[in-house]
Amino acid sequence: MLKIIVVKNNHPLGELSQTSSSLHPISFKYFKDISKNSYLSGLEEKENFSDTLFSIFENLLPEHEQLDALKAKHNINNQVEILLHLNNIHGSFEFYTPEEFKTKTFSLDEVFNYEEKKEEILQQDYSFPNILEYSLNIPNDKLYPIEFNNNKLIGLSGFQYKFSVMIDEKNKVISYDSSDKSEYIMKPYNKGYSTYKKNDKDSSYIPYLLVNEHLFMSLAREFGFSVPYNAIIKHGNDYHYIIKRYDRYNGLKIDHRDILTSLLKPSREKYKVSALDAMKEASEYLDNIEMRELFRFFIFSIIIAHGDFHAKNFSLICKTNSLEEKKMQLAPYYDISTTGIYKGLDSGDIGMKVLNKNTKITIEDLVWLGEKFNIDEDDTKKYVTELTATFKKLLPLYIDKLPNTIKTLPIYKDRYNRFDTLEIAFSKYLTKRITYIDKYLLKDIDNTTKNKDIWS
Repeated sequence: MLKIIVVKNNHPLGELSQTSSSLHPISFKYFKDISKNSYLSGLEEKENFSDTLFSIFENLLPEHEQLDALKAKHNINNQVEILLHLNNIHGSFEFYTPEEFKTKTFSLDEVFNYEEKKEEILQQDYSFPNILEYSLNIPNDKLYPIEFNNNKLIGLSGFQYKFSVMIDEKNKVISYDSSDKSEYIMKPYNKGYSTYKKNDKDSSYIPYLLVNEHLFMSLAREFGFSVPYNAIIKHGNDYHYIIKRYDRYNGLKIDHRDILTSLLKPSREKYKVSALDAMKEASEYLDNIEMRELFRFFIFSIIIAHGDFHAKNFSLICKTNSLEEKKMQLAPYYDISTTGIYKGLDSGDIGMKVLNKNTKITIEDLVWLGEKFNIDEDDTKKYVTELTATFKKLLPLYIDKLPNTIKTLPIYKDRYNRFDTLEIAFSKYLTKRITYIDKYLLKDIDNTTKNKDIWS
């Protein structure tokens, strides 16, 4: 039998086990001193059993080739042991072997209120584009692990490899943090995705994905959504991405949970959760003001063609880091980008379906969704009008803010090495989004409302 000890909020919580001789081989048992008020979502009994890894732990795992590489590296052939080898675990979970656990000492963390510390945590006051002129003290095999450059699968999600970094602002150096104690994460660009292979029809070509993410994360901030500090740094022919963790405060950890985990569903079902189901689950924790903010973010995601916005791409975060905390609020947003500039990925308007579709979503569809959460038709149309007008106004300004070294980056189109520059690709994307907005989102809104300059 394999056993590991689960620690949460610096407090030993229980024992996770796997055996090969049981109908339900995986079990989780709380320690005697843990009250029911501290039980985890989906693990409401003193002892819990399952034939697969419980979703609250399974959704901590990386996906696809990253998971396969970890299993191969450590010769793992079970579902539980992989937790011992995770880096960058979100929230406050830690996992130990019984032997490691005996050597550890734990003391309860100071309790803080997330909303009170949120501004300090996020550090949103950066200027776009935030391009760091720093040197990298990170070995190439850490930046570009060869096992993660297999780009035969079309798609973005689950393929963004990342690790902790330390930022030395005085000496302008970014270093790999092997202890995973820092408050910053780096996403290096994927060389496989960034290299155009004109004779390989099966390969994915998704260049400048992290420039894309930096732009749309910053754009979301301009729309009033909470996002953490983020930046890009040039290295070779593409750009790496730096983002501040939003679940750390002065060395303290706080738990958050994506909607897929809240629904007790495994990672493989992240695209099967509809917008209605996701918002229903969120409404169990959020007040009317936050639900309206979330609804506005869904509209924003549709407008920008956030085609990879699925049920693991937004989260709820605990209001405090207390072990017994059950109340939650919207977590800051993350992983925001558009799929609309990439060939083969530009057909969807959003990853989560609205009325069983993720493309050609109309104002009527949004009115229907809003009414499920007591948002009336007039308010939905007001949000759509304001958000689309802001998008049309601000995106050209953001594209223009990019330096020429980024604007002129090539995106290859065919085997003859013809290409659009990134600036042209964004301009074509903007034209397509405006056509979509006018045809589907603004079609039934009165012209005087549609054409009103909300900035006047």
